[in-house]
Amino acid sequence: MRAVICGLLFTLMSVLDPTLVVAGERSASYLEGSTRKLGRGFCNLVTAPLELIRTPHLITQQEGGFAGATVGVVQGVGAVVIRELAGALEVVTFFVPFPNGFNPILKPEFLYANGDWVP
Repeated sequence: MRAVICGLLFTLMSVLDPTLVVAGERSASYLEGSTRKLGRGFCNLVTAPLELIRTPHLITQQEGGFAGATVGVVQGVGAVVIRELAGALEVVTFFVPFPNGFNPILKPEFLYANGDWVP
């Protein structure tokens, strides 16, 4: 008799467990986060070479033409490498909530955001 009562309690607790509802919500946000991370990774892989235009442009606006043509180009090459590596890492690990959930590795998340160059 005691085994039957324990079995019923176990079944009731497993059916009425609130973590099942949370798990359903979690899977939806997991799917959203992982697909966004995958898309962001592909986007960064494709648009990374545009850093060779973006970075010198931003440096020219801030510090002048000579700085944009020298320092801006060097920083642009470095930014291409960083954005390519970040994009590749996000594509390879899109199914893992790493780092810090599905948050972007780089800021800005995308190279061309809000219809303008983002500093």
